[in-house]
Amino acid sequence: MGEVRYARTPHAHVAYRIVNGSVRGTRDVVLLTSGTLPMDAMFEDPLALRLVEGLAALGRLVVFDRSGIGLSDSPRESNTPTVTRWADDLEAVLRATEVIDPVLVCSRLAAGAGLVYCVRHPDTVSALVLFEPPSWRMNDLDVLRQQIEGEVDSVALWCPSRADDPGFREWFTRAGQRGASPGRAALAYPDVSEGAGAVIEDAASQVRTPTVVLRRPAHPLSPSRAEDETLALMPVAVRVDLPGEDMFPFGGEVDALIAEIARFVTGEHRLPAPERELAAVLYTDIVSSTARASALGDARWKRVLDRHDEISRSCIGRRGGRVIKGLGDGILATLPSATNALYAARDLRAALQEADLDIRVCIHVGDIDRRGNDISGINVHIPARMKDLAGPGDILVSSTALAAIGESVPFEPRGEHAFKGVQGTWSVYSIIDA
Repeated sequence: MGEVRYARTPHAHVAYRIVNGSVRGTRDVVLLTSGTLPMDAMFEDPLALRLVEGLAALGRLVVFDRSGIGLSDSPRESNTPTVTRWADDLEAVLRATEVIDPVLVCSRLAAGAGLVYCVRHPDTVSALVLFEPPSWRMNDLDVLRQQIEGEVDSVALWCPSRADDPGFREWFTRAGQRGASPGRAALAYPDVSEGAGAVIEDAASQVRTPTVVLRRPAHPLSPSRAEDETLALMPVAVRVDLPGEDMFPFGGEVDALIAEIARFVTGEHRLPAPERELAAVLYTDIVSSTARASALGDARWKRVLDRHDEISRSCIGRRGGRVIKGLGDGILATLPSATNALYAARDLRAALQEADLDIRVCIHVGDIDRRGNDISGINVHIPARMKDLAGPGDILVSSTALAAIGESVPFEPRGEHAFKGVQGTWSVYSIIDA
């Protein structure tokens, strides 16, 4: 990550950084984010950082704070519409960094600045990536005001996959507050009353730069293909639907977003290397789930599973962990230590027993590969294979998990076992309740 530098516009000094990836790419990429998130905050969240690394692998990456946000000046009083000023900021940064045929990656409202710039400089942008551009005539300023003043749960609205992650909420709130005060934030968005919608729509109809529109249709605010106004305005645009449910680029399924941007720019899917980290991996399974589902019926069983998932997220989150995903009749989670995983397992077992659900829990400790919002690797498979050894209410741990917990915890051996697809044999132990 390069040092902070400043580009000059008629309105302000605009802060930017240049990020060089670990792999030498050939394309200059410029990332335009929406909201009040300052550029430096992207290096503090694991999924935001993964997006930065993925884009930097394509070549030199430029990130910047538009005027009024983060390290950039507040704009001087003027009659310049916000979207025009945002495009001015982009133009100044591109001039200062001397990028060549850049790829513009624009999230949400930032798409307006990218479109206006492409019309001003039709032959200088090699590709335009628009992630969930909004309907420019439907910019609801009341909803925006409610978000700025904290009356709306912005995390649940824009990034539901991470809404139950306390660490993400803390980062999201802190980053937004650091990026702009409520008064500055209110001035940092395109206002339809300024005629911004007409300006942006006119620009969209003129753009001839190769453009991809990336959507996550699982989110209720993402338009269908038939109702996609951006596609209707832009003959050159193609649309690609992505997995995931977030309107925020740093949400779950960030790897799918990176891969599709890379494919559009280079012709092939590319992902940054998986992150390797040591973690306690916890796997749970509901006892006799098939029989319970058959007895209750689909509707009642769904309510039971919803309650199961809610309790699981709460018990895991209280111990500093994160539920990676639901497994239909259980969960896969990671925690910062084996001891925390054991505490979470006991909490979860007790809470679910009160909800008339019996579970079995398996815990293992080892290095895992983290890819965006998911995990993989042999140490994820081991606790899943241990499940077949567990009975109702059992908490089974591998030898590595037991060594990390310490032998002061009562346990009994469950023997040496070979697991399908895993080399060697593994000692398994059952934790005994004191």
